[in-house]
Amino acid sequence: MDPDPLPFGPRRQISTLAALVVAAATPATLALSYYHLTGDPAFRPLALTVDRLADFGQVTDGVVIRAVIRFDATENSKAAALTFAQLVHGSFYAKGIEARVSILPVPGSGPPTVTFQVANGRYGPFPASTAATGIESALQAFHLAEGWYAERTAE
Repeated sequence: MDPDPLPFGPRRQISTLAALVVAAATPATLALSYYHLTGDPAFRPLALTVDRLADFGQVTDGVVIRAVIRFDATENSKAAALTFAQLVHGSFYAKGIEARVSILPVPGSGPPTVTFQVANGRYGPFPASTAATGIESALQAFHLAEGWYAERTAE
């Protein structure tokens, strides 16, 4: 007659290991699923960076200027949008400010336009011909928000 089976045999160890793996992986899997559904970088597991938060418009330290260039989804318009993006980025860089410039294809949108976002304010859309006005507005808003942020963090 066989003695009673041991409570921690090989099968018991494997099932315990499987339960631990599932328990450890479930929160990350749920967070990654939510990230893919919503695009919210705060729920991207193990990859939360300041750059990702800034791209999503959630900045925790300081003020960031975001410029979003929308263009028609044709090859000629894409080339014009890339050139426009370089010029917008260069304009801010010349003022000593690192702006985040992204391009977004929007079918049927016509010539490229740029919209600036500084803190909670949005300025635009501006076509290339009046983008300098938008850049100046964004710079003024940046300096105002930067001063406000400096006062709030000094308290």
